[in-house]
Amino acid sequence: MSNENYLKFDALTSAGIDLLARLHLALQSELVALSERNLEQIKQYAADKSQILVEFSNNTAHRTQLLESLKYSSNEKDIQLFFSTCPDAKAREIVTANWLNLADTLKTVIDANNVNEQVLKRNQYNIDTILSILQGQQANNILYDAKGDKGDYSGQSRIGKA
Repeated sequence: MSNENYLKFDALTSAGIDLLARLHLALQSELVALSERNLEQIKQYAADKSQILVEFSNNTAHRTQLLESLKYSSNEKDIQLFFSTCPDAKAREIVTANWLNLADTLKTVIDANNVNEQVLKRNQYNIDTILSILQGQQANNILYDAKGDKGDYSGQSRIGKA
């Protein structure tokens, strides 16, 4: 097999790394917007993330199509097998290093997204608590908790308990 296929795969991998780096920057900016509760920026970053994710999905599909055209599947074992068949040792080293970089960048993006999710959940909890107080409800007066167990409904009427 010629180096051309490995170079194509590496180019797609490098493009994927660039897309994930852009996504990571968008997530960092989104975190600032979430912390400041800037709704307009949050909307903008959500749209940016969506566009980047579409581009990354297309990139992944192109890598998968290239592998399938060469009779490999897109699982980790077959990708490593694909790399091992590269006749040029230097090209093999570069392709493997970029693939590992893609995996590391993806993990970083997932971690950043998890942080944003936690901030978003905390903001939602705070807003729900404030709304409950403004509506005259006590936050601890719930019939059932998140697990489905009986909640603290001492402040509610007997009809509400039934």
